[in-house]
Amino acid sequence: MHSEHVVTVEKLAVGGDGVARIPFKDRSIVVFIKLAAQEDELKIKITFVEKNFLRADILEILKPSPARRQAPCPYFPTCGGCAWQHIDESEQVHQKEIILQELFQKFIPGVDFNLLPTIYSPKNLHYRNRIQLKRLGTKLGYFQRESHDIVDIDLCLIAEKEISDQIPMVKAKLRPTTEVQKFELKLNQKNEFEYYNIGDQGEGLSFSQVNNEINQKLVGLVSQIVTKINPTFVSELYAGAGNFTFDLLQKLPNLRMESVEMNSELTKFATQKLTSLSYQKRLFAFTSDCESFVARRSLSKQLVILDPPRAGCSDIVLKKIIETGPTDLIYISCHPVFLARDLQKIMMANQNFKIRHLQIFDMFPQTDHFETFLYLSTT
Repeated sequence: MHSEHVVTVEKLAVGGDGVARIPFKDRSIVVFIKLAAQEDELKIKITFVEKNFLRADILEILKPSPARRQAPCPYFPTCGGCAWQHIDESEQVHQKEIILQELFQKFIPGVDFNLLPTIYSPKNLHYRNRIQLKRLGTKLGYFQRESHDIVDIDLCLIAEKEISDQIPMVKAKLRPTTEVQKFELKLNQKNEFEYYNIGDQGEGLSFSQVNNEINQKLVGLVSQIVTKINPTFVSELYAGAGNFTFDLLQKLPNLRMESVEMNSELTKFATQKLTSLSYQKRLFAFTSDCESFVARRSLSKQLVILDPPRAGCSDIVLKKIIETGPTDLIYISCHPVFLARDLQKIMMANQNFKIRHLQIFDMFPQTDHFETFLYLSTT
């Protein structure tokens, strides 16, 4: 196989790479290209060969995509914090829609679904209320793309400006380190800046989504759908600090809920909040992993709300939901592949479920990540 080829990029893939095809023996083979844009005409060099796909770097942009632009960030593309800064925001959203549609067509072929227009983030830059940076020596920043080298930064265009402006101050205050340390920089509940070492944790302790403005729109949609269902009891799994819980209790005065979250600090925060709002008798907040919880308790036969981590729901949780047979199910996902996988299992087990509402929330502009809202119903 020749190492250099000229290709036209067809689309973008989960993970952010461009997708093209090149002739290989009696067929064509997929090649994933870093930092590409749809409709780019590129000269590429193959860097990795697998049985069913290749990976490549761009040698030359022969004809740029109409959606390709000069990245607004001075650290792109060296910095690994963002994947799509070189692509216009409207095309970013279009590619996310294509990714979700193709995954659903692959995992649940023949099932009718209508992907509603994407809810755009009100801000494409300076939208994150917290970021995680790495510290090594005197450097503070994100890992370099596909490397553990740190890109030293003095600003971050996806962090809220109040956070971005504080990066030089944080860098100056921290002592040099001989090993990589992780720090979270955030705006707290009072909208005050703070930073701290998060040690070996994968994530810092957070009581809210990273994009406040679009999260309000997502919470509003959940409340709107639940109000129409009008259940008397709801089971909420992977509840976090109550992102949806308290809005539902406020808007539906006759509703009772159980929420399940394995992080004890998040459950403690939720419990304190429900006490201050006088919801103690209507919400039962459990500190437990969802697998242990569903093994010993029943779930609501009316409505189950799921907001799992990126890897989706475990088979144990999905089996319990299928056995319980709720009439309505809301699933909020931050990874489309695992959403499609879980949906396949649910719909194969219960063909009475129909997709009533499917919509992307562009929670993370400049990246290939997005949030998906899915509502299933048997009625």
